[in-house]
Amino acid sequence: MAFKRMNRNIQMTGAALIFFLLLTLCSSIQAQDFATRVKEDRQIACGVYHPYHHGSLADTPAPRGYKPFYISHFGRHGSRYHTTAKYFSPALKALSAADSAGVLTPTGKRLLEDLKVLNDVHQGMEGELSPLGGREHQEIARRMYERFTPVFNSKSRNEIRCASSTVNRCLVSMANFSQSLASCSPGLDFQFFTGDKYYDYIAHKGPRHKDVSNFASHFTDSLRRAICTYDKILEKVFSSPQAAASAVDNPLEFVRSVYMAGSICPDLGFLEAFEVENPSGRHIEIFDYLDDTELIPQIQANSAWMYCHYGNSAECGEMISLNACKLLSVILKEASDAVDRGSDRAADFRFGHDTGILPLLGLIGVEGMDQRRPSDKSWEFWTTYDRIPMATNFQMIFYRNKKDDILVKMLYNEQEVTIPALSPSVGPYYRWSELYKYLNEKTLTDN
Repeated sequence: MAFKRMNRNIQMTGAALIFFLLLTLCSSIQAQDFATRVKEDRQIACGVYHPYHHGSLADTPAPRGYKPFYISHFGRHGSRYHTTAKYFSPALKALSAADSAGVLTPTGKRLLEDLKVLNDVHQGMEGELSPLGGREHQEIARRMYERFTPVFNSKSRNEIRCASSTVNRCLVSMANFSQSLASCSPGLDFQFFTGDKYYDYIAHKGPRHKDVSNFASHFTDSLRRAICTYDKILEKVFSSPQAAASAVDNPLEFVRSVYMAGSICPDLGFLEAFEVENPSGRHIEIFDYLDDTELIPQIQANSAWMYCHYGNSAECGEMISLNACKLLSVILKEASDAVDRGSDRAADFRFGHDTGILPLLGLIGVEGMDQRRPSDKSWEFWTTYDRIPMATNFQMIFYRNKKDDILVKMLYNEQEVTIPALSPSVGPYYRWSELYKYLNEKTLTDN
């Protein structure tokens, strides 16, 4: 844990002690049995597709005389539609065939109608940001302004630089974030950038990416065969085992298709607000069709895939972290320019994907992302719900005093975090000179 690695000679102030206790509480929550958590709140099983959520937004006060003056930020796009409606195809195909044959139960008919609605609303919207995704970024920007108001109300700094992946959902996320921030401080001067040049470092894929992808896919396929079940849902939706066997070519693909449909429902407002056109007029919660013994292995497998593929895993973490070297180099270069007294820059905002921010966090080695562990049973210490929901973000907040001494604290999903391998100056605050040296060394090997 981060506080065990802190310099023991640091005299902890009252604020630092609060930070210490918050870290202890977070570690205790993480240790809770994951299956139990999913049973208590089944929407946790949405994992990487879960709408944005954050914990405590308490700020450890900066040392006396230090005020925030610059922010460096990287954010994943907000809640969205699935990138392809093909996720629904295995279940839709099987259920439609069974319906034509007259072998669906009433539950099966309801599931089929729900899937048709989801499939319909995805037409022409695959991969696009949902209304909820826009609000997530608006709210993150608003909270940032409220917490670090001096950054955006400075007489000498009003330039905001925004760079985005070329993918629409990132561009629209950038627009929502910027619009919200502009409404808080109308005097800001926004500059917007996108293109292949920016995509190359925001979502960089190194030469070993295909090897990693193949390994992660084979690993997860084996894991799914070992832990995923489907008997109970087949009993619910088909009138007999014979009907199920006739309609379903691959039961594992069928149950995963149902799971994927359920995982996107909260992003589109089907659980409460009905933000999308919903011809059925029904509350749609696909997870209701899955038993806990079927739902839990699905999210375990998905978390394992993401950890193996883009996390700091023992198998692939070293190669994947290198993908973030370009991004970290840009972050450091822009921050170095911005800390100059003559700079007009108040903030640098970047908008990308989970495939960009996870390698970055692993390369930096923030707490919870610093240790490389085997992907097998990774859900016991690392889950997509906790680590990479929609709109996941990483922020570096820069503070300066009158003596021109600069401190930096880091926020991961708006919560204070530290780097276990590097001792802070006090609480979560690092001296910029020490943090820069540590981070710059991480960029020296590029791919």
